[in-house]
Amino acid sequence: MGRSTTFTRDTWFQALTLGVVYFVVAKIANQFAFPPHPSSVLWLPSGLTLAALLRSPPQRWPALLSAVFIAEVASVLVHGFPIPLWVSSLWGLANCLRAVVGACLMRHFVGTDIRLARRWEIAGLLLFGGLLSPLASATLGSLGYTFSRAPSSFLGDWMNWWLSDGLGTIVVAPLLLTCTPASLRPKWWRRLAELSGMLALTALGAHAIFSDPAPEGVRASLAYVSFPFVLWGALRMGPIGAASTSAVVGMVALWHTTLGKGPFGALAASLPEKVLALQMFLAIVSLTALTLAAVVAERWRTEELQHLLVEAGTVLASSLHVHETFPRVARLVVPRACAGFAVWLARENGQKPELMGQAGWSAARQARLTGHLPPLPTTSKCWSTPEGTAVLVPLRVQGQVQGALVLMSDDRARFAGKAVLALAEDLARRCGIALEIARLFAEAEQAIEARNEFIVLAAHELRTPLTSLTLHMQSFDALLRREGASESAREKVRAMSRQLARLGQLVERVLDVGRITTGQMEIHRDGVDVVEMVEQVAGAFAEDASHVGSELRVEVEAGLTAWWDRGRIEQALANLLTNALKFGAGRPIEIRASREGGEVRIEVKDHGIGIAPDALTRIFQRFERAESSRRYGGLGLGLFLTQRIVKSHGGTIHVESQLGEGATFVLRLPVG
Repeated sequence: MGRSTTFTRDTWFQALTLGVVYFVVAKIANQFAFPPHPSSVLWLPSGLTLAALLRSPPQRWPALLSAVFIAEVASVLVHGFPIPLWVSSLWGLANCLRAVVGACLMRHFVGTDIRLARRWEIAGLLLFGGLLSPLASATLGSLGYTFSRAPSSFLGDWMNWWLSDGLGTIVVAPLLLTCTPASLRPKWWRRLAELSGMLALTALGAHAIFSDPAPEGVRASLAYVSFPFVLWGALRMGPIGAASTSAVVGMVALWHTTLGKGPFGALAASLPEKVLALQMFLAIVSLTALTLAAVVAERWRTEELQHLLVEAGTVLASSLHVHETFPRVARLVVPRACAGFAVWLARENGQKPELMGQAGWSAARQARLTGHLPPLPTTSKCWSTPEGTAVLVPLRVQGQVQGALVLMSDDRARFAGKAVLALAEDLARRCGIALEIARLFAEAEQAIEARNEFIVLAAHELRTPLTSLTLHMQSFDALLRREGASESAREKVRAMSRQLARLGQLVERVLDVGRITTGQMEIHRDGVDVVEMVEQVAGAFAEDASHVGSELRVEVEAGLTAWWDRGRIEQALANLLTNALKFGAGRPIEIRASREGGEVRIEVKDHGIGIAPDALTRIFQRFERAESSRRYGGLGLGLFLTQRIVKSHGGTIHVESQLGEGATFVLRLPVG
């Protein structure tokens, strides 16, 4: 009830304001009514009433038209036209009918939110507002004047009335239709200052053109110099610039022409003919500027939509989770491209589609989809209702409909459906690609998880028989020693034991990878004698180094201690020595440890084949290798595990290498 009361109060306030403004503008226009014709040469209220109806919902039209009717009759009585009251009433009815016809035709054939930012809106204003709607007012007005007194010429009165209403619409309506808060955004204060400066310069230029009291020769044809000003406004500010500069040129030119100055004031004709010629010129100027401004505005809108699509693509590419990106796209699209946006995705169980992202959505907009969704559409649709326009397009993944995307606006633009439909389809394609990438990523994650589970399970299954084999080999070696077997037989058993130990290390590495992947690798710190640890690890590799013909050179700064997980650091150092012996066989291996500030620096250097520059960072990834596994064995896990162990201690690892000159791996580990 309160909302209805507010609506009524606002309606009558708007009607009162329109009536007052109409009366003032009509009084000004009546100054250009020259005998023998009863109508003004330029009827400014025609543009005012048309713009007022187009800017208001049809529910308010009766109140607005009542105000126009009363203001029209009052203006005729105040001006003192020698006509009876019924003719004044007929003129008021004619002016109301003209506004209703023009507004209805434009709302039906052009759109409900007309800002003269599209070329067909300019054409609609000219056709329906400037040419067709004045037919009704000119006919009724001339008939009333004819039956009230003997006219000099019915056809002359009718033509003068028709031109007066049409010119008034073309001159005044664009100024009111384009002057909206949205036309000055963004940075409205800067654009308002720029528009004010532009209009001031336009007024000065028009004054210089039309103020000459007796133009002769070339000066008599300088009216065309006003074109650059209105074109400047159109190109720089769009429709509002074109309408404003045209209005300023028109006011200045009309003022000087009525004073007998300027190119039109100096014509050898009567004053009504001079003003009429001027208004024809101004109508051409205004339409030219508005058409150019509409082209500019359409280009701006196209560029804005292209930027919007790029931003939407960036948002969709920023994450592989569509439940995060789709809502962000919705907030990006509204209100830049539409008033309401929503995306639905199909569910696997065949239930009602799930709403994945929306902005500007409401129950009223949801109601517009009744009969269209569900089920999911297979083709694109565009339809209009009294509340606005809706576009529904399918969202496809690999040719299959997996969802739907909806764009809604609260106005109807007759020829804008294709552009909105193209935008919706482009957004749907991008969302479909994002959905497909998310699906592939989910499948890849599942495959990786299955692989990790298999690796861990296989490693666990291998650990039991390997442990049993190791124990049996140890017992077998002890038996051979007691029985006094030959050295060659015992060496074969020891070789088999080394291979079993290598298999055991590989299994442990695989298990460690599983622990890292699942976040289960634990670090247990304790005091570590770095000298003793390094020497022990080097001693464990002494036999392997001897077999490949490499000398182990150990240089450790005395007294080094740290707070580490000794087992993990030994594992990391062992991985580096294993690689050094593998790729630097037959050449010396150098191990150095020293303290640098609050860190311990450990180097493992070989003089082997080296590492290619493009592989220096890649080798620290899982299952990555710098050399082919056919020449050098291994799973490509040692450096990956070493890096994770070092990082878990708050340290860093890097490698320095050149092909053919060996490699140096450097570990930096905090002491505490």
